[in-house]
Amino acid sequence: MPVQNLEHSFLKAMSDKFAEKPESTKTKFYVYGGIEQKGGMRKREFIEDAKKIVESRVSGTPAYNPDVGMPQGQRFLMPYMMNHTDIMVNHDDLHWVNNAAMQQCHDDMRRTIILGMDDAHAILETRLSKEVTPDTINNYMEVINHALPGAATIQEHMVETKPALVADSYSKIFTGDDDLADAIDRRFLLDINKEFPAGWE
Repeated sequence: MPVQNLEHSFLKAMSDKFAEKPESTKTKFYVYGGIEQKGGMRKREFIEDAKKIVESRVSGTPAYNPDVGMPQGQRFLMPYMMNHTDIMVNHDDLHWVNNAAMQQCHDDMRRTIILGMDDAHAILETRLSKEVTPDTINNYMEVINHALPGAATIQEHMVETKPALVADSYSKIFTGDDDLADAIDRRFLLDINKEFPAGWE
């Protein structure tokens, strides 16, 4: 096929697709209104917040201003559906800095330590001839929840941490042994059968 015919076919296809003249330098095909469209509500909130921030600054240093970037406006600003749910959320709400739940989850993960007890129990039983039972585990969990936030267990007149300041410091236990789980004090148990039920999709 001659090059001229290919070029003509291409230009015709572009004209049919975009309903605009190929030589035009203006387009309406991708003009969705930028942050003025329905899905731009968070962006508009950001602009209003930025105005207040600038007013509060002594020197008037500018803040958030999407106009200083390259305006796109070529995509719909649409919400996203959360996996495994029917919940729709604005895309800006999924930024972890903007999302209080994500912030809390991040804080919890940074403060979480998971320790295996098998080696510790083996040492107690083989080297010290101490029997590890559900009762001793429950007692240990009682003590660790007293000591972990910064309290003393042996010495008297020790400097200790104010409980109200460390209220979110605690220890729990989980196990794959269902019989052992049944014997553990419910105050200390994370039931993995309930938290992660089999067959969940």
